[in-house]
Amino acid sequence: MDKIQYKKEAYNTLLTVLASAISALGLYVFVYPSAFAPSGVDGIATMLQELTGWNAGYFTLLINLPLLIAAWFLLKKKYVIYTLAFTLLSSVMLVVMERVEFYQYQGSYERLIAAIISGILLGARTGIMLKLGASSGGIDVVACMVQKKLPYKNIENIISVICYAIMAVSYFVYKDLNCILLAVIQMMIFEKTTGKFLKDNRNAMEFKIVTKNPLQIKEAIIYNLKHGATVVESKGMFTEDGSVIVFTVVNNRQIPDFLNLLKQYPDTFVYYVEVAGVQGNFRWGKYDIAK
Repeated sequence: MDKIQYKKEAYNTLLTVLASAISALGLYVFVYPSAFAPSGVDGIATMLQELTGWNAGYFTLLINLPLLIAAWFLLKKKYVIYTLAFTLLSSVMLVVMERVEFYQYQGSYERLIAAIISGILLGARTGIMLKLGASSGGIDVVACMVQKKLPYKNIENIISVICYAIMAVSYFVYKDLNCILLAVIQMMIFEKTTGKFLKDNRNAMEFKIVTKNPLQIKEAIIYNLKHGATVVESKGMFTEDGSVIVFTVVNNRQIPDFLNLLKQYPDTFVYYVEVAGVQGNFRWGKYDIAK
C-alpha cells in the first residue's frame, strides 16, 4: 500500500469511527429515552431492547452479522469491512454508554425535538458511510445484495414498505400512536440529511440555452463567468429555423449575473435546473486558453 492509499484508508477509518459515535449518540441520547423505534434494523433492535431489557447494541450486532457474512460473497470486500467496523464500533459504544450511564435526553414533552435531532444524526452517519462506499448496515446491506443480483429491479419501494412496516409494528411494543408519528418524522429528516451528505458540496445549476447568438453568449460564459460550455446544433419544431443549444454549469451565486447577461438577447430561450452533483472541474483553469 503506497503512502497516498495509506492516508486515504486512515482517513476513511477515522470517518467510520466518527459515524459510529454519531450513530450511538443519536440512538442512546435521543431515541431510546423518547420511546419510539426508528426504521430499519435500528428500529428492530430498539423494540427488542424495550421488550427484553437487553442493550440494543447486542441485537444490532446479532442481526447484522449474518447479513454481512452473506454480503462477503456478493459485495465488494471494502464495503463489507467498513460496514462491519461501523457495526462493531457503534454496538460497543451503545453498550459502554449504558454501563457508564451516559446522559440521555429526558424531554418527555419534547419528543418531537428528539425525533428531529436523531433524524439529523442518523442521517449524517448514514451519509458518511455511503460516501465511503460502505453503509450503516441492516436494510442497506439487504438492498445492495438484492441490487447486485437483480440490477434492473427497482427495490426502493420495497425497502420503504419494509421500513414503514417496522415502524407500524412498534405500536404493539409501545402501545402509543405517537411513536409511529415520531418515527415517520424522523425518517423524513433522516432521508433529507442523508441526501445532503451524498450531494456534491459544490452548489451548481445547469443552464440549457436555445439561441441564435452563440458567439455572444460564449463571451459571457467564458470571460464573465469563467466556465466552459457545450454547443449542439438544433432546429425548432414549430418554425424549423436553425439554432444552437448551449449547455453549461455555473455556480449558484452566478445565477443572477448570468440571467442579466442573457436578457441582452431577447430571442434567447433558457431554462435551468439544480444539479445534484458535479464531478470534475466545471470552471476553466487559470492557464486554459479559449479558442
